[in-house]
This record gives sequence, structure tokens and C-alpha cells, in this order.
Amino acid sequence: MARNRGLHMGKLTSALIAGMATIAFASSASASTTIDFSNIKATWFDVQGGANVNTSGNGTGDASVSWGIGANQSGYRFQAIGIPTLIVDPITDLSAITNIGQFTHFNFPIDSGTSITGVKLQFSTDVLVNGDPFGTVNFIYAFDHEETPNADNPCAYGGANSQGVNINGCADRVAVNFNQSSGFFSIGQVDYALDVRGFLVGGNPASSFLTVESQTNTAFLRGQVVLRENAGAVPEPASWAMMILGFGLVGAAKRKRDPRMARVAN
Repeated sequence: MARNRGLHMGKLTSALIAGMATIAFASSASASTTIDFSNIKATWFDVQGGANVNTSGNGTGDASVSWGIGANQSGYRFQAIGIPTLIVDPITDLSAITNIGQFTHFNFPIDSGTSITGVKLQFSTDVLVNGDPFGTVNFIYAFDHEETPNADNPCAYGGANSQGVNINGCADRVAVNFNQSSGFFSIGQVDYALDVRGFLVGGNPASSFLTVESQTNTAFLRGQVVLRENAGAVPEPASWAMMILGFGLVGAAKRKRDPRMARVAN
């Protein structure tokens, strides 16, 4: 009889633990927030430097900016894509990183001194929070453009001239950052933004985009939902490690303080 009672109590304990895990998972899932972005429109503006600058398609889902004097102008193009529903984790206040648009750099030789050094992109989108319309939000992404001398050897980026990414002359470098004049959306009383996280080049994440001379270079622009106050900041690997360690220590401290949890664990 004692043995049967022990088995019965063991089954009850297992069921209790399974039930607690189910409740915890359901609670965590219900606390998560879904974010949808739709009706995306792009506008290039605030061009820095450059000669013979032109824009086309501003205010649509396919916008371009071009510059330079030569046989062909260089330029950028942004094309809207369908962004999957993003889930904001209630513990980290982050979503997954995903593609938010297609970016193209038409990299053609132009006369010296006619290239831009930077330009901003207004990423305008309708936002839904848990399926409810929040409104239209304008996120601003600032592009830094580095036009490199084609004859340098070695090149500023990518190593020797006439090899690899520098096969047609030295590759140019494009970087992108979140601009603090961007708008935001709210979950409850907390403000969030769609941060920009660099590029996806040939399936590989990259903080900057090295573009081949005399070619059309295409990559995906990457984004992530983050707290508005943290937009534009990338935690150092050591910081992430400390955060993960901190979560573990907090959990351990709670288990130590609560004798009921200790008994269940045993």
C-alpha cells in the first residue's frame, strides 16, 4: 500500500509540474504582442552632397534616388516587401530580426566629386498592435555612402584591386542607421520602434554593404522591433552574456527563496 501511495504521489507531482509548465507557457504566450506592418511607402530625402541628384517614386512602395555625372548615374532603390507578423517578447522587449525591404545600389563610375555622402529614407507604414490599428508611423533610416577611388590598390575595403568584391575596381561601402527623429508606436504605455539592423547580403547578415563597381547590387534591409529608447543601439556580446546570466541568477534566487518550489523540484 505504501508503495502504491508513493507511485500515486509521484504521478501527482509529475502532473503538477506539467500543469505548472503549461500554465507558465500559456501565460508567457498571452503576454506576447503581435505587430504587423502594412501599406509601406518610401521617400528619399535630405541628400548630403552629390551632383545632378534626382528622385523618383517617392511616396510609393518603390522609390529611387540617383546622382552623379558620367555614362550612367549611380543610385539607390528601395522596394517594399511583405513583412511577416512579428512577436515582441515580453521579457526582452525585442522581436526577431527580419527582412523589411529590398535595397539596391546601382554602382556605376561617376566623375570625382559628384557622389553623395549620405541620404535618409522615410519608411512609412501602417502599424497594427495585436490586430488593432495604431496608425501610420514614419521611421527614418540614415544611409552613409562611401564612394571609393576605383584605382586604389589595395582598396579601402575587400583587399586587393581586381579581385573578389573589387573585381571591377574598388567597391563602395553603404551603411545604414536608425535616425532618432523617427516616430514610434505604443504597446500599453511603452513606446517601440522598428529599428534597422543592417543588410542581408547573399543570405549573410552584414552591418554594411560592399557593392561591386559597374554592377547592380541587391540586398535585403533588416529590421527589429525594439524599445524606442534603445533604437539605434546594438548591445555588445558581453552585455548580452551578462543579461542571460542575470536572468539565470534571478530564477535561481526565486527558487531558493520559495521552499514550495524547492520541494516540487525535489
